[in-house]
Amino acid sequence: MTHLHEILTEGAARFGGRVAVIFRERRLDYDALLHAARALAAELREAGAGPGDRVALLDENSLEYPVVVFAISLIGAVFVPVNFRYSADEIAYVVNDSAPRLLLVSPGYSARAVEASARFETGTRIVALKPAEDFLTRDAPDADAAFSDTNEPAMVMYTSGTTGFPKGALISHGAYLANVEAIANAGELTGADTLLVSLPLFHNGGLIALLMPALSRGAPAVILPRGFDPDHVMSLVEDHAITVTMWVPTMLAMILEAGANKRHYAGSLARIWYGSSPIAPELFARVRAAFGAKLYQFYGMTETGMTAVLKPEDHDIHPQGTGKAMPPATLRIVDTSGADVAAGEVGELISKQTPLGMLGYLGNEAATRKTVRDGWIHTGDMARNLGDGYFLLVDRKTDMIISGAENIYPREIEKVLMAHPHVTEAAVFGIPDPVYGEAVCAAIVPAEGADLQEADLIAYCGERLAGYKKPKHFITRTELPRNAAGKVMKHLLRAPFWKERERAI
Repeated sequence: MTHLHEILTEGAARFGGRVAVIFRERRLDYDALLHAARALAAELREAGAGPGDRVALLDENSLEYPVVVFAISLIGAVFVPVNFRYSADEIAYVVNDSAPRLLLVSPGYSARAVEASARFETGTRIVALKPAEDFLTRDAPDADAAFSDTNEPAMVMYTSGTTGFPKGALISHGAYLANVEAIANAGELTGADTLLVSLPLFHNGGLIALLMPALSRGAPAVILPRGFDPDHVMSLVEDHAITVTMWVPTMLAMILEAGANKRHYAGSLARIWYGSSPIAPELFARVRAAFGAKLYQFYGMTETGMTAVLKPEDHDIHPQGTGKAMPPATLRIVDTSGADVAAGEVGELISKQTPLGMLGYLGNEAATRKTVRDGWIHTGDMARNLGDGYFLLVDRKTDMIISGAENIYPREIEKVLMAHPHVTEAAVFGIPDPVYGEAVCAAIVPAEGADLQEADLIAYCGERLAGYKKPKHFITRTELPRNAAGKVMKHLLRAPFWKERERAI
């Protein structure tokens, strides 16, 4: 395969009438999915979209989502997924940045799209997205676009934007397919599996790490609707005999806290992939005890693709590790001079741009030059070299606190705070200190009904952390600020403390 839509065209040739995707009570087999995609492709051509154009989609997880993705590839256009949680202003930002010829919108988001269109600076047309079944009764001409280069762009995937405006990572067909194959291989996915797509399809996690690997292997993909209700999720695991899925640590915690795993049979679940954020040791132990599944931790980012995995057997060797490079990724951990760090030391994780990484940021050469240097993508993630290719993420480079010449990694402190029985969430960041440069501050979301005192928290941390790592200040919040992708925006927590001076990092 050289281009994205070949996952479907080859899948239809191999699997035909086998179920491809399931959404609620609706389903499409490979032949029907291909027919619907080709019929929509014809409609997109009639609407004026063609090779090289960008076509955006604003929709929740749905049966229509894969139809749209493949239809856009079939006409040689570039897919732009839009986060359905975006406000009208954020939708307008993505449209103005990516300049799609068309914006396909599902019925539930038409009002927001119309509101956003008042701010469009492009000639983008809004097109109502029809149900997938509508396309099954239409002509589906076999007029697939001709491609000459696997490095042609297939998608613009926007970053989560935790420190500012999101950037559009331009991903080629070759990188897309290499990611799909790498994930399927590392996760030991086969056509005998049934996979639950429990992450949003506008994100790499749902689309590239779950849906496409399933379709490439002939494994039926059960698509979870918007939202994450533990009992509904576990009922799907039971009803469809799900064998593999990917859950982020927060989802795992929600399932266990709700006891949903005890109310629904999960014996079919053979493999749990997890990632997106570090998993606390206590939660990992509970997950292992609750499920008989093998656990795989995946690591990646929008710019690099999925690049590392901690396989089930590796969890015993490096129980707190993040993983090691999975073929065909190449990773290094480097110091500020670009030299590889020794085992036990911390440096920035960098990933070879080919074959898994982005081409660059759409229309942003300055940001591309800053991130991609000499063929390596600088992730901004600080990692400890554990030896033998394994590494442990310690924090984001921009989140690292420098206090009295000591490097402090907030994630380590957050893990300690999150183990406190009366703390629901914690975010640690640096604030100005006249003596040490920076001091450690923690934003805490207390458990419901808890009466947390700063002195008690300081004492709690003092028993578990070195003195220079202890938070010196605490602030209490009812919730932490998050972006549309659900990630904590620490820059908003830091900003009030740094109004009068510039932060060095």
